[in-house]
Amino acid sequence: MELKITGFSHFTVQANFEWTFVRVYAGDLYGTGEAGPTPGASEIAERLGRLLIGEDALKVNRVLQKLRWATLYAGTSAYHIISAIDMALYDLIGKYLNVPVYVLLGGDRTEVPVYVDAHGGKGLEAMDSTLIPVEPPWLAEAKEVEKGRLTAPMPVHGRLTAERWNEDYSPEAYARRAKELKAEGWRAIKFDLDVPTPYSDPRRLRSGRLNNAEVDFLASLARAAREAVGDDVDLMFDLHWRYDVNTAVAICRALEPIRPRWVEDPTPAVTTLTNFDELKVITSKCSVPIEVGENLYTVYQFKELVNLGPLVWGPDVAKVGGLTELRRVEELASLYDVEVSPHNIGSPIATMAAAHAASVSNTFGALEFHGHDLPFWNDLVKGRKRVIDVKEGVIRLTDEPGLGIELDEQVARRLWPDFKL
Repeated sequence: MELKITGFSHFTVQANFEWTFVRVYAGDLYGTGEAGPTPGASEIAERLGRLLIGEDALKVNRVLQKLRWATLYAGTSAYHIISAIDMALYDLIGKYLNVPVYVLLGGDRTEVPVYVDAHGGKGLEAMDSTLIPVEPPWLAEAKEVEKGRLTAPMPVHGRLTAERWNEDYSPEAYARRAKELKAEGWRAIKFDLDVPTPYSDPRRLRSGRLNNAEVDFLASLARAAREAVGDDVDLMFDLHWRYDVNTAVAICRALEPIRPRWVEDPTPAVTTLTNFDELKVITSKCSVPIEVGENLYTVYQFKELVNLGPLVWGPDVAKVGGLTELRRVEELASLYDVEVSPHNIGSPIATMAAAHAASVSNTFGALEFHGHDLPFWNDLVKGRKRVIDVKEGVIRLTDEPGLGIELDEQVARRLWPDFKL
């Protein structure tokens, strides 16, 4: 049995983040995958695509080994494209064998819990692969999108941000958005707490240090969300690597009465890697579970997390190495009874890929959904009204072969006129 690869294509679009789609062809059949945002994605995809022609798509491990060796000098950006190719191979194989990917993986969970990313008091705008806000044409159709970042001089994230506090970052705004999302049916909601406060001092930004008034204000945002939704909704809070260790500990302790499901990424990301020593200090001083992992690549980096304390792991299928590597991370987590709740800022393609992998995980928690405020997210799926059942808070995996969905290319061309795969 052989499934020879005969063609490869790729295309990058600007949604709320950059999505790079790849397609692997075997005659008339094809599989589609998606890479997470990274500078240079198109060039890397172009180079790696040439290495696929003539390979047997059924020999996934051989193909991945070939790509890993070819990218020894390429850095972590290459893993975004390898992830996409891996997804596309599984989609292709599933179609060839007429079975869903989760069946190929040996999964049995057909309802995959999902949580919604709420950003702040309004939804996140759009950012390019260098995390600079941009204004694509579709943004005008978005209803509740926070646009304050777009007006900030040199608007960057992290400890150099020039953003100023505005009413989108008030307790009232957080409470209002939490109520709205609960009313839609969501039972797990994540908010950002790496936001400006009325007490922010630009002179302290680079140090990552907050004073007591700032910490108390951030806690008031979380408290407002909790009071708005009650105790039957899980709340999570993302710090996006913004703060120094002492401030991160102070924030986590201030949030303890609110009983969040987790606090995400408190420590600085250095060259896209987590600072494991700082993370160990924080987990030893806080009772709130800490979630990390969206910037980790392959199971080899995740194994460094095993002895660091109460953690939730958040690998991203579009970055970590695709379905193959996500499954390895899930198996490692199951050995230590660590919850796996994958990070996901992708289109329906990456979202479904992560859901198929979740079907097999013994310690799966919930999959992130970052497309709530995208007016076209569901429209990108051909012939299916909704990927996510919001009222139940799940993705339902069906008997459709491969990933179970297809991109609606007519919708894609309406959004991005030169779209072609």
